Amino acid sequence: MKRKIIFLLAVVCSGKPPLAAVRAIPTARCLPTQLAGALAPATVVLSGYVTDATTGEALIGAVVAVAGQPTLSAGTNSYGFYSLRVPEGRITLQVYYLGYQPLMQEVEASTLRGAVRLQLQPQAQELGEVQVVAGRATELDQVNRLTLRGAELKQLPRLMGEADAVKAVQLLPGVQTGREGSSDLQVRGGSPDQNLILLDGVPVYNVAHLLGLFSVFNPDAVRTVDLVKGGFPAPYGGRLSSVVDVQLKEGNNQRFGGEGAVGLISSKLLLEGPVRSEKTAFLVAARRTYLDVFTGLAGLLSGQDVSRYSFHDVNLKLNHTFSERDRVYVSLYGGRDKFSDRQRYSNGQYEDEQRFRLQWGNFTGAVRWNHLFSRRLFSNLTLLHSGYRFGQSTTSRTVAGGLPSQRQTDYQSRIRDWGAKLEFDYLLSERQAVRFGAAAYQHHFRPESVRLQADTVQLAYNAFPTTTAREFYGYADDRIRFSARWQASVGVHISGFLVNDTFYSSLQPRLAVNYLPASTISLRASFATMAQYLHLLSNTTTGTPTDIWVPATDKLRPQRSWQATLGVAKTMGPHWEATADVYYKELRDVVEFRDGADFISDFLRSGPQTDFGGFVSPPYEQRVARGRGRAYGTEWLLRKRQGRTTGWAGYTLAWAWRQLPGINFGREYPYTYDSRHSVVLVANHQLTPQLSLGGSFQFRTGYVTTLPLTRYQAYVEPGERPYSETPVADNVDHLGERNNYRLPAYHRLDVSLTHTKKKAWGERSWNISVYNAYSHRNPYFLYLSQPFTSSGTRLNRRLYQISLFPILPSLSYGFKF
Repeated sequence: MKRKIIFLLAVVCSGKPPLAAVRAIPTARCLPTQLAGALAPATVVLSGYVTDATTGEALIGAVVAVAGQPTLSAGTNSYGFYSLRVPEGRITLQVYYLGYQPLMQEVEASTLRGAVRLQLQPQAQELGEVQVVAGRATELDQVNRLTLRGAELKQLPRLMGEADAVKAVQLLPGVQTGREGSSDLQVRGGSPDQNLILLDGVPVYNVAHLLGLFSVFNPDAVRTVDLVKGGFPAPYGGRLSSVVDVQLKEGNNQRFGGEGAVGLISSKLLLEGPVRSEKTAFLVAARRTYLDVFTGLAGLLSGQDVSRYSFHDVNLKLNHTFSERDRVYVSLYGGRDKFSDRQRYSNGQYEDEQRFRLQWGNFTGAVRWNHLFSRRLFSNLTLLHSGYRFGQSTTSRTVAGGLPSQRQTDYQSRIRDWGAKLEFDYLLSERQAVRFGAAAYQHHFRPESVRLQADTVQLAYNAFPTTTAREFYGYADDRIRFSARWQASVGVHISGFLVNDTFYSSLQPRLAVNYLPASTISLRASFATMAQYLHLLSNTTTGTPTDIWVPATDKLRPQRSWQATLGVAKTMGPHWEATADVYYKELRDVVEFRDGADFISDFLRSGPQTDFGGFVSPPYEQRVARGRGRAYGTEWLLRKRQGRTTGWAGYTLAWAWRQLPGINFGREYPYTYDSRHSVVLVANHQLTPQLSLGGSFQFRTGYVTTLPLTRYQAYVEPGERPYSETPVADNVDHLGERNNYRLPAYHRLDVSLTHTKKKAWGERSWNISVYNAYSHRNPYFLYLSQPFTSSGTRLNRRLYQISLFPILPSLSYGFKF
């Protein structure tokens, strides 16, 4: 019997006649491998798209799996594409996506030739108990990533009747807001400029409307919002702290429809539908405020000059499917904010008129081409443009003694990008999927351009030099499933930056590991390094658009960081999930203005960088200090994403520090947005099929600021101050350490009530929202002042608090057809 077995194995290995095979037995080291290959079942590659059956929209992050074989699964990419290796013959595919009915579909894998399109039906609210595994916290894709769907955004309380994507992200653990009403994000101890904010893959440099009360993302057009806080996938780069990836809807290719809303200060409308056939679809979304209309009418009725403000934005999208292998997307965004003010004075002999205008806005555009080379290889080519411009002008006209005079100042700042990127998804085997690609950008910086005019005399100059820089990167990412329990993502991101004659490069390894000791528990770890070649010089901390983007130079190095995280995730039934993470992050070459310096005040005191009027202002590299930072903490999240009641509870315990030479005597100090404790509660409950109640509560430790510890008098000798011939006593504040005072705690409750009713033409809804429901006076900023009594007696200096928003109720009407 032994001889027969040996003989049979030898035949399998050698493929030769029996006699020759017997002689080959001593060198047959390939026996186990060849035997396993001969006995393993044959497999084929299956690929296609997962879409919404009612709209044709691609479903991002849906899970496609072979029934009964959990290791044979794949997630869809940003275009709904999936690819996985399956056994030959008849199999059953299971498809899951949050908010949709699970799909079980039988296919004959061995006879399929083209892409398999899997269509999911939206889940009706009354279905209740449906188990959904797509996007679960225990998946490798969810390490350091949080996803919000467009429908979730609309369930949150609204400010001035408007839901907002950025405000929703600010409610997630690990994210700190800027000052009250700001659209800034501070993620895990980072600064606002360290967040890569993408709109359909295109960077957006300023996301604020109405000085931060709204963001540039129209909530009706938003499909998904992904926040990545660490363990960054290899395709992402260019920022240190986070990625906020906003994907908009592409347009309904099944039927024409639309939705809109009318609020107290703004209205919006979205239209979408097919063009002739299901192969082409469009989407148009627009918003506009009418504050300027109201204030203009008030000015006409009162006969007085009033300030005017408005913003608008437009999204245009068109996509066409040329074939099963090729699809093209065109997307455009344009938005602008405008503020104007006019003051006039006249007494018959003297006239004075002052005009002030302020405007800022973004423009983005992209053309994306999806091509399917084979069932294994998917590609996307993107050509993109992004631009941000800020401008302000001041005009002064006077008439004295019949002689007119006019002075005008125009200030402009802008950044423009042109770029191209090529991305590939390749299924290497049933256990490995590889992503790789490259990109190149050309940045045009015009930080400050000023034009002065006094009657007929004009002067133009650039306070900062106009600069062109080139940035490029390449990446590769290997996603490996070692077993049903072990998964990993191993990648590298390589980038370079050329500005003038200076070149910087960066090699950035990325690693994420996920282990499942049980089907409902995962232990995860990640490590990532990042590099950022842009710096943001901000005039204030209030989120205003007077921010200047400048490149790294030979005197100002790029910012760099590394971050490590450890965490655990647990799913509890089909509805609940919980996560807990700890992180540590190091930052290098971060910048802050030196004590007493910023670009606006330097310019007003000393003039531009070049000699003008006898004054010279130093380059921006000399106005900032460069140093290091570190941040560490823990984040906890309990989330319920299905059922009549949905929402989450989050807690963050965090520390953030900075240490820069020339600031705080070179010692480490708390970062401006250091906040020790942060608690967020968000809930939405479906009271009836037509009525829902939502609410959110925030509490966080106050931020830090710098206040003087004491005041003393200093004497100025004669001659040291112009036109002074006697000694003068000046009051001087002694500040001590930077950020030596912590503001009072911030807390706020927002609530909303929405009533929806079906109509013959579609659906209508009324929403009532209350911002800051108990009208707590949260600190916007603090200042010291020395009051006087009614008799003129000077009192000791006191600390005063400025608050921005009291209770703000709002009402909006929405419709959908």
